[in-house]
Amino acid sequence: IDSHLAGSLYDIIAADPKTVNPAGEWNTCMIKVKDGVATISMNGTEVVKYTHWTPEWDTMVQNSKFKSFPGWTEGIAKDGYIGLQDHGYPVWFRNIKIREL
Repeated sequence: IDSHLAGSLYDIIAADPKTVNPAGEWNTCMIKVKDGVATISMNGTEVVKYTHWTPEWDTMVQNSKFKSFPGWTEGIAKDGYIGLQDHGYPVWFRNIKIREL
């Protein structure tokens, strides 16, 4: 499923273009959210852009596995936590920075 690959907004928007480096090489991912507008860049290339809390956002969420998760629509979840995850395979993270914009 393309929307499950690196750089994608998981299960909602597939990264395009696919700019992931081969296995064994590091990837750089930057996620920016300012005033509800989010961009995801992989290895210096913007691969996803969307706006939270709009009718389009609500439609995308309703078509995803997150439709029954409280707070994903209706502008409820405007703050919270940042989580890093994997799916049962070895994974490494480095140089993680979080900044207020």
